[in-house]
Amino acid sequence: MLSRSSPPRVAAVLALVAAFAGPAVAQVGDFRVLPYQQHPSLDGALLTWFTIDDQPGTLTVTGPGLKDPLIFISAPVLEPILDYQAPAELNAGGQFPFPQTAIFEAPGVPARNWRHRIQVTGLAPDTLYDYTATQGETTFSSTFRTAPPVDTARRLRFAAIADSETLVLGRTRFREWSATTPQVAGSTGRPAGTGPGRTQYFATETEGYRQNLLQIGARNPDLLIMPGDLVEGTAVEQQRRWDEFWRHNAGEYDTLLTRIPLLAAIGNNCIFNGTAAPGTNANVQYARQQWSAYFDWPANGHPQYKDLFYRVDHGPVTILTLCSVGAMDRNDDVAPPVGQDISVAFPQNLDTNRAWLTAYPFGDIPDFNVGTAQWNWAAEQLAAAREAGQIILVQFHHTPYSRGIHGSSVTSNQSGEAMRIYTPLLEQYRVAAVLAGHSEMSEYSFVDLDGDGQGVHFWDVGAAGDGLRGVEDAPGFVNPNITSWLDNPLNALGAEWVMNPHHVWCADQDEAELWSGNQLVSGGKHYGFLEIDVDPRGDGTFRVSFQYWHSFPLNAGDENFTVLGWELRPYANTVILEGPADNLVPVAGASCRELDLTGDGTVDGADLGALLALWGTTAADLNGDGGTDAADIALLLGGWGPCR
Repeated sequence: MLSRSSPPRVAAVLALVAAFAGPAVAQVGDFRVLPYQQHPSLDGALLTWFTIDDQPGTLTVTGPGLKDPLIFISAPVLEPILDYQAPAELNAGGQFPFPQTAIFEAPGVPARNWRHRIQVTGLAPDTLYDYTATQGETTFSSTFRTAPPVDTARRLRFAAIADSETLVLGRTRFREWSATTPQVAGSTGRPAGTGPGRTQYFATETEGYRQNLLQIGARNPDLLIMPGDLVEGTAVEQQRRWDEFWRHNAGEYDTLLTRIPLLAAIGNNCIFNGTAAPGTNANVQYARQQWSAYFDWPANGHPQYKDLFYRVDHGPVTILTLCSVGAMDRNDDVAPPVGQDISVAFPQNLDTNRAWLTAYPFGDIPDFNVGTAQWNWAAEQLAAAREAGQIILVQFHHTPYSRGIHGSSVTSNQSGEAMRIYTPLLEQYRVAAVLAGHSEMSEYSFVDLDGDGQGVHFWDVGAAGDGLRGVEDAPGFVNPNITSWLDNPLNALGAEWVMNPHHVWCADQDEAELWSGNQLVSGGKHYGFLEIDVDPRGDGTFRVSFQYWHSFPLNAGDENFTVLGWELRPYANTVILEGPADNLVPVAGASCRELDLTGDGTVDGADLGALLALWGTTAADLNGDGGTDAADIALLLGGWGPCR
């Protein structure tokens, strides 16, 4: 039996692992997937879980205002689309052959997926409730919070990650760790050689993602936003990759989504199911239907595109989710946005999946270009959200602006540059930020097409647990495709073209590494997440802060690059917006790293004392005005409390 503990529930995670550990573990008691949350409403929540049989479960809800517990009995629904596929999965080999990761109903009988989905209603807004789900002999307890009203006075916090790309192979696979990152003065440099801690990251994909989720959970966000590639595309792990995703998020590895609602966009790896060969389109449709079997997002008025684009309002914030995975009926004659854009030279590149998604015949994945159903829906929702006075966030998978591998069609046939077609629309409706992934770069870009200072902030949050890539145009590491393209006299843009003219920051180039022998002391790109804090200020204005965090490996410095533990650290790229929802503009501010002078994770009296001790030195000039004065004290007091 699983018992309930208080957030961040690390103890509960450890209890799960201890109770059900073993080489063939796949279930948590009688749950195949523990209850997970989606898009909370003002008066309730949607809870979904899965079992291997059709036995009804019981959900009990207690909390403020409820005289008696609310009790719901689930009605299980079989999801055949989530069956293991033979022979692709039943005969899969490798280090983790299928029997070691399978879920079985009986010896030799692979289990099926029965979905339990309950919509709880009739509750109070912005209120924390306890729930207990009972399935067979197993009881699991956690909490959910209903959505806040538009006029909420409390801080809202969102965490954003992309490209977790789970699959069983991730348990033993160490991903590339690009060596393009500069070194700080005094660094001995990244050690030569190959393997973990040199050209591959310190930890496996599984461990990196697990640590990322633990750090996110400790920050207690209201929502988890995931713009794509939740699972990895593969020809031999279809349902198994989703099994692995739920082990991380609502199972034996962690239980984050049992207490924090998820908003996700579909990514190209989510629908990749096979290879670019006959039958690929049918496999893509199969994977697309798996998506809707797991998720039930708000309706968009287009049933054929169910769960692929949708709107969720959470207090004063509207989150629009778009589908960027392919433009099967692309508008090649539509002019792209003005500016240095490779699509000017190649307008046929108004697509994101020229690699393998062609002539898709099933009509259940939308185009995203001008005049399509999705475009028109997006324009309507942007206008409605702006009219309602909401802060607007948009998520989709393919990052439009990037110096990473998918930043340009010169370097990738799955480039996200096609999504630049939305930029004028996003700027018109004063969208605060776009959250994307795909290039796996941890990158920030700012686009202000009309030069009025009120542009759109684009974030690549693709550092959940897969690749840790570098820029493709780094000095000494320039992608040869870029060189050959620029050297070709037939290319009209020639030397005037730069890969991402709107680039501001990325972990690869701006977080220089400090090595002492075999020990990485600080810096570098790591698995992490973007944290978004929305602070209503009571006068109709808001303060919206964006801070990228990373899980830093505390490495021993030995010849094996042993990791002893993990520490949450901020990157030095805080972006702060202030003003009304339709006029949020960047303001000067200090990052958590700058305000937390003692480095203990909290801005408090110890930091004030440190500031006074440093008075008159450049280290005490927090606002960068060249002196030390009351303004620096005011800045520190403004960030008082746990680091954001």
